[in-house]
Amino acid sequence: NALGVIVHSENSRQLARQWISPGIADDWVVIPLLRTPATINPNQHPPIRTELINALEPLQKDEEKCKVSGTRAREVILSRSAKGICAEQYAQAIERTYAQARSGQASLIKAIVEIENAPADDEHWMQLAQVISANCPSRSQKQLLVDVSVLMQQDLKTGIQRVVRSILKELLNHPPDGFYVEPVYATADESGYRYARQFTLRFMGCPKHLLIDEPVEIWHQDIFLGLDLNSAVVVHQTGFYRYAQHKGTRVYFVIYDLLPVLHPDFFPDGSAKGHADWLNIVAQADGAMCISRAVADEMAAWMGAWHTQRLRPYQLGWFHLGADTQGLTSTFGLPADAGEVLKKISNTASFLMVGTVEPRKGHAQTLSAFECLWTQGIEVNLVIVGKQGWLVDRLVEKLRQHPALNQRLFWLEGISDEYLEKVYAASTCLIAASEGEGFGLPLIEAARHRLPVIARDIPVFREVAGEHAFYFSGLDPQVLADAVKEWLSLRAKDQAPQSDNMPWLTWQQSAMQLWGQVLPFASL
Repeated sequence: NALGVIVHSENSRQLARQWISPGIADDWVVIPLLRTPATINPNQHPPIRTELINALEPLQKDEEKCKVSGTRAREVILSRSAKGICAEQYAQAIERTYAQARSGQASLIKAIVEIENAPADDEHWMQLAQVISANCPSRSQKQLLVDVSVLMQQDLKTGIQRVVRSILKELLNHPPDGFYVEPVYATADESGYRYARQFTLRFMGCPKHLLIDEPVEIWHQDIFLGLDLNSAVVVHQTGFYRYAQHKGTRVYFVIYDLLPVLHPDFFPDGSAKGHADWLNIVAQADGAMCISRAVADEMAAWMGAWHTQRLRPYQLGWFHLGADTQGLTSTFGLPADAGEVLKKISNTASFLMVGTVEPRKGHAQTLSAFECLWTQGIEVNLVIVGKQGWLVDRLVEKLRQHPALNQRLFWLEGISDEYLEKVYAASTCLIAASEGEGFGLPLIEAARHRLPVIARDIPVFREVAGEHAFYFSGLDPQVLADAVKEWLSLRAKDQAPQSDNMPWLTWQQSAMQLWGQVLPFASL
């Protein structure tokens, strides 16, 4: 709230530009600290030189007195003159600051406060504050506003939440050049976004009481990135996105998949409409970044069918997700029976499924396929990692009451990242039986552990895994059972596809790839 800032060296201004923002110190005044008399050259200050000569003239006939008294006189005069110069610089800086304040933003705000019959309610003051902010931008660096509306309330530990916290951490640790990263959030019952500063401090391991969550202010050339997924919030905030675009802010969203509108039978009633409403808002933004080329192709087809008229081109890009645990804000902890479970998994050929238990993931087909294998006397384990989702009550009841549970069938619900890493390391092969995905993160997590992959033959799995996986097609359990047996036969002959050379990114590379897609579009 200061009218002005005075510092003692240019280094202070440089530090401020480095740690706060590039333009923060443009109007700061530099006044060097008062120096000792020995460091001041009187020849550089004519008034000091004249005063010194006049003071020393009576002493010139006595050499000894001149040496002693002259030195003292020089110190006194230089000291007094240096103080005067320094004081004059302070006086000029302060007067200049007050002069600027009388005709600047501070004077405007003070005058508004003193207006008679000023509005008394907070809503009018908020509108007035927004108008002042819009006309008097207070920062020179652009903002990258990252929506974390779901993550800041609760980390649900879903696949999307893992992506959000991983990308967010990389953006905070490595801000894009020319931007500072501001996580933001909104709700479905209040208009506008707020800076998620308390969440960000907590996320970065800092005391959260240092900052408050103020309303978001936007300006020309800022970028809004809808990284989190909450369709109800996005639909409610339509007005904010339009206002942001009107101000010159580019609005982009990350699209994880179009499954609820492409396969509504896999989701609860109302999901398709909610996702379609969200996609309609996304289609009115400046662009979208999809987590795979396959999703980008689906979005392009969907927009071609439903959104044919736009005033300007829609910027549609794609990037791939990361797989390194170093990029994750990992969760830790092992249950008491973890050692026994891991031993059983590692001692027998174990096939791993990772993901929420929901209809499209193929758990029902896979369980029936393994029941066929067990009936044939084939010694294999099925390991399922993921919490219960929707529309799977009958399957969940079958899993919980299965006679092979905790012997050849293992269901590990809601486990930590630490435990999942150990399960990956102990398993023999990953089964990706999902009928629809946006990316397929378990495939590259398996590749990172050099774990072979059996995958359903769908476009996105081909995109991610290429020739480094064994593929199957069909929904019949026997089809998958035969695929597992064939894979075991190839493995015995050392001919099964290996995932070792499957390309994958770190989360830092993933964040860079995402930003590399956004920035060229945003600068158009």
